[in-house]
Amino acid sequence: MIRPRDPIHSPERCAVVVRRRPGVPPLWGAGPRLLTFALAPLLAVFLAVGCVKPAIPAEWTVELVETITVGENPKSHDTALYMPAAIGFDFKNRLYVLDSGNHRVQVFGPEGQFERSLGSYGAAPGNFAAPMGMWVYPDGSLIVADARNRRLQPYGASGAPLDPISLDFPPLDIVGTRDRLFVLRLAQASMIMGPDERALVHVLDRSGAPLDSFVDATEAQAGILYLLRNTFCMAPTPAGGIALGDTHFSSRIRIFSPAGALQREIPVLYKAGPWAPLGRQPTTLNDTTLSGIAKTASDLAWDPMRSVYWQLAGYSDQDPDGEWIIGQELYRYGPDGTYRGSAMLSTRGTILAVAPDGKIWVGDVDGVLHGFVVRDPDMESLFNGPKTRVSATTR
Repeated sequence: MIRPRDPIHSPERCAVVVRRRPGVPPLWGAGPRLLTFALAPLLAVFLAVGCVKPAIPAEWTVELVETITVGENPKSHDTALYMPAAIGFDFKNRLYVLDSGNHRVQVFGPEGQFERSLGSYGAAPGNFAAPMGMWVYPDGSLIVADARNRRLQPYGASGAPLDPISLDFPPLDIVGTRDRLFVLRLAQASMIMGPDERALVHVLDRSGAPLDSFVDATEAQAGILYLLRNTFCMAPTPAGGIALGDTHFSSRIRIFSPAGALQREIPVLYKAGPWAPLGRQPTTLNDTTLSGIAKTASDLAWDPMRSVYWQLAGYSDQDPDGEWIIGQELYRYGPDGTYRGSAMLSTRGTILAVAPDGKIWVGDVDGVLHGFVVRDPDMESLFNGPKTRVSATTR
């Protein structure tokens, strides 16, 4: 059972929490001592009645309302998803799912109804072997990062496969723009040969001709540590570049221009409970709270409607029974790096995408896709209507 822990009422975290707004200097000198003396009676009352949970300002909260699911209780092979690795949309709001475990792309209509399937297992043109990433253009054409076959497999808007683009590395993810492709290379290292020191992001034109490469790998011992330090989630930026979110250790999102220049680095906030103050960054956390900080991020998405990045936490904490709370939180950041609130999820998410209609889609560990509408002060009343659940298990 997955149960988010309350950071205030958990026994080891029962404390009076004082939150300072970003940019407000702390008090110095005798002020704090005088303030503490003046508030001593009130603090004594708090301690007498127990730990009091502070009020949570509304702007710290992002409310997600689930309105549709795809793949839940499937009644056919078409709607049974196994290890979905990417989600995309065309301008008609059709949902494209890279069903990695089944080596195919499944297409669903806006209401979740199954429409068609693209590809199957194999090495022939149009087929896939362990596909890891996908980019869908507005007209419905798409490109799949076909990892085991070491290539990119394009499909036209009609659903017909096009000539594959051969690579000399396994592609992990792909982002497409009007005139170029950004391909994320799977970091590789062996105990004998050592790490592959080529750049991790390769830039191609739409035909597959190489243009550039950037993002050097972080040095680490060969093996799993090298892989963890050099694995990222990738998303487009409004300027036509890419955003890279570190999936382990660094807790950051790096923004790159189309030419590969580093433009901004956003420190990413992770936490173990449903609330966090605006602007608090990892550098302000102490050793006690670090034990509950998320160590990974599963996915990253750009939301053009709200002009924010959404970050899906890979795991946040352990519940009282010792089970990891996997992918239970979404974090939101402005393009300038400003923290814009977070949301708790009722499912353990692994992939994330934002649809043209503004819905947030999360794919979970059980192969079910959940569509959420967003209700918060930034977009109040944009999505109003009764909550419904549509299970895409029948045609």
